[in-house]
Amino acid sequence: MFSIRQFRQEDAGDVRRLFAEGQRQFSTGVETELENYIRDSLAGDLADIAGNYLQPGSNFWVVETGGRVIGMVGVQRKDGKSCELRRMAVDINWRRNGLGRKLLETAEAFARQQGYGRMVLSTITPLQPAIALYEGKGYLLSGHSRYGAVTVLHYARDLLSVPHRPGDEQS
Repeated sequence: MFSIRQFRQEDAGDVRRLFAEGQRQFSTGVETELENYIRDSLAGDLADIAGNYLQPGSNFWVVETGGRVIGMVGVQRKDGKSCELRRMAVDINWRRNGLGRKLLETAEAFARQQGYGRMVLSTITPLQPAIALYEGKGYLLSGHSRYGAVTVLHYARDLLSVPHRPGDEQS
């Protein structure tokens, strides 16, 4: 059994570990770029999760089971109309159990409650399971960029005009 709850400061070490491990699992062929990305992220927003995510219009959740953090997701306010999905990850031993979908639904429900009409996100091409999840939930590719040798894909979903699918609001 697992539960999704808001981030607490004592989760910070587990969140940083989960983020780094998750990125490394998909780094074959782009190890240098992903190590740089991990370093920059750990020194950036993940160095102060509460300061970056537990602010008005933003939030950060973890999935917990048996006192262990096995998943996470954040939402950051971009402006009054849009937000960004950030740092979604699920422990390798817990993937394929619907946790990614539950985290995404939690984030989207929060975004709607905040009045956001649009959610954006970025992911990288090696993260094929995440891409399949996002596209399956109605996210549309809006562009791409480069991070060294890595292709970064940018997605967006209109939260107001896209019909709600069964289970979209459950958490």
